[in-house]
Amino acid sequence: MRGLGITVALLGAMMLSACGDGRSSAEKFAEAGILVIGNNAEPQSLDPHKATAVADGKIISTMLEGLVRPDAQEEGRVHPGMAESWEHNADASEWTFHLRDAVWSDGKPVRAQDFVYAYKRLLHPEFAGRYAEMLYPLKGAEAYNKGRAGWEEVGVHAPDARTLRLTLNGPTPHLLQLVLHYTWSPLPEHHVEAHGGMLDRSSRWTHLGNWVGNGAYVYSGHRFNDYLSVSPNARYWRAGEVRNRGIRFLPIVNGYTETRMYMGGKLHITNNVPPEMLARACTVVPQHFCQDPYYCTIFYRLNTTRPPLNDARVRQALSMAIDRETLVGKVVRGAGKPTGVFTPPGAGYAAEPPAFMQCANQAEREEAARRLLAEAGYAGGMGFPVLELMTTSRDVQRVMAETIQAMWKDVLGVHVEIRSCEWTAYKSAQQSMQYDISSSSWSGDYLDSSTFVELWRSGGGNNCTGWGSPECDAAIQAARVCGDAAERKAHLRRAESIMLEAQPIIPLYTSERTYLKHPGISGWHPLMLDNHPLDAVQLPMTAKP
Repeated sequence: MRGLGITVALLGAMMLSACGDGRSSAEKFAEAGILVIGNNAEPQSLDPHKATAVADGKIISTMLEGLVRPDAQEEGRVHPGMAESWEHNADASEWTFHLRDAVWSDGKPVRAQDFVYAYKRLLHPEFAGRYAEMLYPLKGAEAYNKGRAGWEEVGVHAPDARTLRLTLNGPTPHLLQLVLHYTWSPLPEHHVEAHGGMLDRSSRWTHLGNWVGNGAYVYSGHRFNDYLSVSPNARYWRAGEVRNRGIRFLPIVNGYTETRMYMGGKLHITNNVPPEMLARACTVVPQHFCQDPYYCTIFYRLNTTRPPLNDARVRQALSMAIDRETLVGKVVRGAGKPTGVFTPPGAGYAAEPPAFMQCANQAEREEAARRLLAEAGYAGGMGFPVLELMTTSRDVQRVMAETIQAMWKDVLGVHVEIRSCEWTAYKSAQQSMQYDISSSSWSGDYLDSSTFVELWRSGGGNNCTGWGSPECDAAIQAARVCGDAAERKAHLRRAESIMLEAQPIIPLYTSERTYLKHPGISGWHPLMLDNHPLDAVQLPMTAKP
């Protein structure tokens, strides 16, 4: 970017400059005990049954607590949350959770029935929750969600106000990892019912002034496209252990803008450092720069219901024509690793690229791509329709799209138009499949490969490609009911290999978290899921509240 060196040098000077009484706004917030953190986008919804974006989930997770809560430092370790203890049967297919004496932020007791109510709401076929599949491990959940069974057949029961019993489809030793996700949190039944009821998707129960939760914080302020703030929940059962006096989430989509704001003393932790600023960030503020492993894959979705993308040969050709090494080296610039698979390393099996991708080098892949496109009837790109590639408004997405656009033109002779969308419009178009090709990412909801593989079930709420396969579905279902860990992984590997061979998506690279964090902050540690319990974060220059 022209003039970047001068700009960053000026920003470094800005960071040291005085404003008003000599303190930056980040310093003032730190002295007040308020953590200011970049959160990428304006939240679509704070309703845990309507939200699907990572930015939404980070906020929701501060205000709702499920059966267990994550550890701030050790990946995969859980602590008691609303459940103070639990046990399961011999094959981990039935779990019993014993709830603590906790209350909602309005003082009403948190009951086992609030979990039952929440799960019924998310799974209810008339509610159409896009994350309903998160609860499919429950016995009868999928059948109920699809209108094939009644609620009484779902494995969720509350024998009394302090006991929750969950019956699963099969052995589920990793259930505690699943229930860390906000979709497994309870809802205040009394409050949701007072604001329209279970099935009211326009309910205002989550709006500012109405919020009732059971987490460490409560919703306390919001200025659209500026900030959203949460304040400590005085009725939270661990209120005395919360390490700060509140959090201010900034919805900054542009990574360059966010980095400038950090260097200008506007926030304590950024969401990301864009690739074009990685080298400068390492040089200007090396003690602040962080690069962590991240359970995330960057890929392109293909709308397989639209010709010519309904032809697997076309999809495979488009995939092979992309030089991922060049893409990562020149665009991502070290913030990721090229991949031809979907599930990233770190938890589960080592996925293998599909057979059509296993060429000796990129030149051979490109030649094979041209042959496939010719077989599909578009030799040299002749007669191939102009497709549209939809991206978010982030700079790195735009540059990546332009790079791939050029590769497809040079290798295959096909042309795509690039459409950059504001976040809300982008998510709406993707979920309604009003696109040809969509720039996408997926970060794991829990530390297990099934959180990636299960995305590609036929008709899945987050599939959004129109693709499905009975063979892939069968392998996923087999994994769900399998009690042997090695056999379960084999089923998941098979499901992914079926999907990759069909190529309804184009995997590009596995991501790493690159961000800036004030070195004086404590209680924040690298986590692959990026699910930092923010109540454990303590600011510099601030005593414990």
